[in-house]
Amino acid sequence: MLIRTGLLAVSTLNDQTLDAITHTLGARVPNVRVTNVQAIGSQRHWIADTLMQWCDEEELDLVLTLGGTLPAPGPSVRETMPEAINDVIERPLPGLAEAMRSHAAAETRLAYLERCVAGIRGRTLLLALPQGTAGALLFLTGVIDLIEPVVAHLHELPHALIAEDELTLVADEEIEPAADEPQNSGLNAADFAAFRRRRGK
Repeated sequence: MLIRTGLLAVSTLNDQTLDAITHTLGARVPNVRVTNVQAIGSQRHWIADTLMQWCDEEELDLVLTLGGTLPAPGPSVRETMPEAINDVIERPLPGLAEAMRSHAAAETRLAYLERCVAGIRGRTLLLALPQGTAGALLFLTGVIDLIEPVVAHLHELPHALIAEDELTLVADEEIEPAADEPQNSGLNAADFAAFRRRRGK
């Protein structure tokens, strides 16, 4: 199955970043083809409009955004990518965002500052990556093996993988008591006789 992909960058998208992401996707995700590449301003509604066009009209399978994910003052018009994505997604995928941050945090704890998100609109998977080649690749590689399974689910393919497919059910084994563990055999003869006397028999 062909995975048509778009790259949407805040402000600028340099050739190094484009080449690195395209190469990594091609090497790790089967049948990826980057069809859309665009740089855009940080205005939230511009970003949302472009995302909706790519998802609804062009029906891309995967959209990666670059930049606009750092902390910023509440009223600021900068760093608005997570908000724009949340405006358009219909189902969040918090596990993917957590996996990206956790993977990147093994290299630097500053990864936890990135407000990267993931979600679904229609049959499109959207992933927000940080600005810069190294950061974008680090976050992407944290979930790159999950891209194909997610897209398979969005297209309702019968072979779409779930966690159960990689888990092995281990039957409970009968637990034998330890050799030195005292066994409960009920009352002994002396205790039983005393019990009968107390009962008046």
